[in-house]
Amino acid sequence: MENNDIVILELDRPRQLRLGHKVLKRYLAKTGLKMKQFDESVQDYENLCCLIYEMLHEEDPNLTPEACDDLLDMVPISEIYLKGAEAIKVGFGNQDETESEEKAKNPTKVQ
Repeated sequence: MENNDIVILELDRPRQLRLGHKVLKRYLAKTGLKMKQFDESVQDYENLCCLIYEMLHEEDPNLTPEACDDLLDMVPISEIYLKGAEAIKVGFGNQDETESEEKAKNPTKVQ
């Protein structure tokens, strides 16, 4: 089975970023945030790095937060933002498709 919900971040080796159920639950528990605060929370760099750590930790349970910081230092900050945003987008699926499907079901609904 092909995993289309995985984003590869090139660090010391190709590392997998996958926003799944367990990762999301750990992130929300660790930050104390509610799901409705998720979109806004990941715009904060520290929160985004926390989420990326949780995704990397899912693949490598021996990874510590300090080791994660060392790994993330290997790439430009712009790469961290881009790959983090991509992992979030594929984790939640294509929002544009969902909106299009909703509009097709309710074409007269005012946006």
